[in-house]
Amino acid sequence: RDVAVTEIRTNISSSPSYQQSYLPLPYPASEVAIDGRWRYEPEGRTLVGDNGQNTGGAQYEASSLIVEPTAEQLAAAGPPPRKLLNEYTQVPSSLPGVVAETAEEVTEGSANAYERAVKLQSWFASEGGFTYDTSVSSGTGSSAIARFLRDKEGFCVHFSFAMAAMARTLDIPSRVAVGFTPGTLQADGSYSVGLRDAHAWPELYFEGIGWTRFEPTPSRGSTPEYTLPETPTGDASDPAQPSAGASAAPSAVPSAPESCSPQMRRQGECGLSAAPGPTSPTDEGTPAGTVLLVVLGALLVLLLPLLPLLWRVRARNRRLGSGGRTPADAAARALAAWQEITDCAWDYGIAPDESLTPRKAAARIVRRGGLDITAGEAVHRIAGAVEQVLYAPEPRPAAGLTEDALTVRAGLEASAGRGARLRAKLAPRSAVRVAWAVSDRWAALVQRWTDRPGRGRWTARLRRLSRQHG
Repeated sequence: RDVAVTEIRTNISSSPSYQQSYLPLPYPASEVAIDGRWRYEPEGRTLVGDNGQNTGGAQYEASSLIVEPTAEQLAAAGPPPRKLLNEYTQVPSSLPGVVAETAEEVTEGSANAYERAVKLQSWFASEGGFTYDTSVSSGTGSSAIARFLRDKEGFCVHFSFAMAAMARTLDIPSRVAVGFTPGTLQADGSYSVGLRDAHAWPELYFEGIGWTRFEPTPSRGSTPEYTLPETPTGDASDPAQPSAGASAAPSAVPSAPESCSPQMRRQGECGLSAAPGPTSPTDEGTPAGTVLLVVLGALLVLLLPLLPLLWRVRARNRRLGSGGRTPADAAARALAAWQEITDCAWDYGIAPDESLTPRKAAARIVRRGGLDITAGEAVHRIAGAVEQVLYAPEPRPAAGLTEDALTVRAGLEASAGRGARLRAKLAPRSAVRVAWAVSDRWAALVQRWTDRPGRGRWTARLRRLSRQHG
């Protein structure tokens, strides 16, 4: 409650050519008035377009907060919640050891998380010999951070990801935000924000204050006042204080141009950055496409190991979902339930045997899976329903197939060891069906192509490709 907070309202008009799913908003936004189909995501306090909704031509009004903590409040912040700490201090096992070692070296002697954060920011922005250069290749993966620390050349993506990773190794919850700097002041007092203003910066969490912006990139963005060595008092004779106009935050000494409105002064958008080196008006900034590609690449690296798990969950939900009420629908549900427990057993190391009847296959799953009586009876009920579909002249509809399939899954999980359970969940064997499906579609595509007349030389080439991908 002691942290200074000011609420402001901003009118925003998006160009028709700027068509993105994420709605640009001041952070933290507290209220948004906009037409269209938008979904609120609390993780980043932002809006995301639904069903094709994008930002093109959008006109909207946003209320947001200017949160102005003091250095003392940040230094006195208590420990973050355990769940948040666990999630936002994770680093990949592939992160080179030099990242944590450098973080420890740079922040040596710090008394708290706030002091460590300020030292990291200062090291990147001024003391570590880094150079802002948009021509440097961004690179991918954890090794890109180590290369950046070695070469000390890069743009905002390098600085923000490196500082966030180093903060995490110091047990400071951190994340990377992607957005825009304030843009260019216009004669009417508004700001023009373009793709040249795209930027990325780290946010570190402090309990009681929240996600707090830092600016490690030299000559980009603005250095927050709460990270400066001392808070300005207006006494120009004090050599320990930043000179008037060196900070982007409000100062007791007037330093903004006459066209800067009071609201802009409150937002801290009227001065130059406190980071070394003036912002050149010809600086094209970090290309928005590069920022987007790096973020998408990072997301892809995180999501790739989870693809088998996500496919397995989707397949299970589709097979066990409710269907229609016709006899054909009932038969399809029975076969889908059987497919589900067959794949579930496969995930736990019991490979399917297509030569067995459903009854014998069920007995095999019960025996090799070490199922108890309840799970075993569920397997046999589903097998009986499948035999009805396959062999009975008029199959009797079976009830409770979804519950039986879930009972079998729980039984297999209960009888398996910890390693087998993790393997079944994170790397399910049955996910190989995706590769089979892709191969079948590729073969069908090749067949359709070769069956068309006049393909000549392409036919042999496609066949070779088919064998290579087979």
